Amino acid sequence: MSSPQSVTTTKHKEFKEGPERTETARSAPTNTRARGRGGPPNRPRPVPILRYDVAADPAGHAPRRSTVTPAVFARHRRMIQRARRHFMTVTEYCSALRSADAPPDAIVVTFDGDRAETFVAARELAERGHAATVFVTTSRLGAPGMLSEADVRRLHELGVEIGASGHSGRRLDGLHRSDVTAEITLSRRRLAAITGEEPRSFAYPRGGWDPPARQLVIAAGYSAACAVGEALSHPGDDPFALTRLTVGGGLTDHRVRAWLDGIGRTLPRTFLSGSRLRLVQPGLGVRVPTRARGVYHPLFAPRALRATQPPPADRPGYPQR
Repeated sequence: MSSPQSVTTTKHKEFKEGPERTETARSAPTNTRARGRGGPPNRPRPVPILRYDVAADPAGHAPRRSTVTPAVFARHRRMIQRARRHFMTVTEYCSALRSADAPPDAIVVTFDGDRAETFVAARELAERGHAATVFVTTSRLGAPGMLSEADVRRLHELGVEIGASGHSGRRLDGLHRSDVTAEITLSRRRLAAITGEEPRSFAYPRGGWDPPARQLVIAAGYSAACAVGEALSHPGDDPFALTRLTVGGGLTDHRVRAWLDGIGRTLPRTFLSGSRLRLVQPGLGVRVPTRARGVYHPLFAPRALRATQPPPADRPGYPQR
């Protein structure tokens, strides 16, 4: 009779050297591109919605944290082209989210800031057949160094989506309901007069939003809206509070490539009930009730989420770790 130790050794050798297991492992199909690094198979990769503010920095100055120079944007554009992702506008991406038909390798390039350099950057994408969305703060049109009405009209003719970002550029969270309505409707009307078409997408100025502002954006007739969030988008993203990634001057090319590969932080899924937010961490099923403005508030998140979801740096009212 063999000892327990010898039985264990024999079984281990049979498991390791079994011909059926070896052949199955060799013939098993792999889909590493679909699952990404460490993700389950056949799950769509997270989608980067990039937020650019293109500005010409004076010579000798350090890169601004929230802007990129035209030369840096041109380099990023070539990186995006090499990544072979499918360019979409904000409205196209949200339509695909609602129909569960988003391309697995989608990317959305958006522009904030209203600077004149935005015209050149967006035109470069359009001339190469790539979709993009430019969000316009209408009170700044025609100011020195800013986009003009002619620029906006020309971009629209080239196929660039023109979205609204309020009239004055004030954050909408905390504003009176009538002020929020005025910001939303004034910008929509002026852009419609310039392009001949009502904008379908909206960007909350400086990422500031709350549930009442979100409802007013929907009531105004928009079909999509962008927040900031500083995270990758995913199939459970809120079409009226899409998470975006700010591409600033100090960002490394390595980080941009990681985003293009779908590698990065994702925010919990958002469900709205009245004035309350319920957050569901993807893959964990953890529900987090909160009254926070925006998508994420660290005070109301469990410790496990606080460790993995750092607060966005552009929200001054949030406590920093």
